[in-house]
Amino acid sequence: MTSPLFEIPAAQQQAIGVTTTSATRKSLKPELSVQGKLQWAENEQTHIHPRAKGWVEKLYVDVEGEAVNKGDPLYQVYAPDLVVAQDDYLQLLDSLQQVGSAEKQTSFKNRGRKRLKLLGMTDEQIERLERTKETRYTVDYFAPQSGFVSALNIQEGMYIVPEQSVMTISGEQSLWLMLDIPQRYSALIKSGQMVHVASNTVQGHWMGHVDYVYPEIDEASQTLRARVPLSVSSDTLAVGSWLNAHVELPKLPATLVVPVSSLIQVAKQNRVVVKSSDHEFAVRAVKVGQMVGDEVQILSGLDAGEEVVTNGQFMLDSEASLRGLLPEQSAVMPMNQHQHGGAHD
Repeated sequence: MTSPLFEIPAAQQQAIGVTTTSATRKSLKPELSVQGKLQWAENEQTHIHPRAKGWVEKLYVDVEGEAVNKGDPLYQVYAPDLVVAQDDYLQLLDSLQQVGSAEKQTSFKNRGRKRLKLLGMTDEQIERLERTKETRYTVDYFAPQSGFVSALNIQEGMYIVPEQSVMTISGEQSLWLMLDIPQRYSALIKSGQMVHVASNTVQGHWMGHVDYVYPEIDEASQTLRARVPLSVSSDTLAVGSWLNAHVELPKLPATLVVPVSSLIQVAKQNRVVVKSSDHEFAVRAVKVGQMVGDEVQILSGLDAGEEVVTNGQFMLDSEASLRGLLPEQSAVMPMNQHQHGGAHD
């Protein structure tokens, strides 16, 4: 690789404190520390919708965050359509003897039961209706799963409709940590990578694995979202809190590596100053890869063993500029936006 050479006397080099190091070939292992926000696991959530229009007569859940078990009553509703459906079912039961065959009786009865179930009644409630022959004007609705009430959108006396989500139940031990990954690391984040999690306010250490990397970069923050399921109770870590996460990234393929301190970064070019002999230097355009700690990958523009200036390079770069010896723009090998930056964020 050739670039225009320029001479700098030894005395001048000593005055500006020129130091150098060799470009070496090695494999770097990135370290990524980011923050993530804790949220309910959406795949463990149940959104509760009423099956019939009506009025909330009683609310068994007082506040968001309340724990419920599967089968616990959530709210009691007066729904005119459900009252009519119960009356119709009782009339059907009274008239079954007139239907004919036992097969037809069973068919009519099953259709009546199905109508009640579609309106939200349980098997136990229907059996009680069959047994007592009494229409219930208010009916309880029950929790379909155990967990915590993560959203409560109703109050006693409120009129509710099927289109409305009246509450949400989230799993007891199922939370998601949503990581904000800097764009420069987007190509390195993969499903299955281990994540170590800690809190600034709660003692303890938790581990999880990336199970999904979202495909779109957030334009405002220039970050990529990655999801980490955590088996931890919301009693231990509060939903909505920010946690510290360390992602275990794989080693990078072996490439030439130089100290970050040797790199000169300008708007449209990355370059280094190469020491060709005791008194001769050249400014070289380079293409860089990942920065890890105080080292950076050099993907092209240097050969192994070449000496790069690690101190005084900016003075030498200015001298080359004054002499018109900087690399041409056509020789520039720009760095991809996602590839630069420090190792810790």
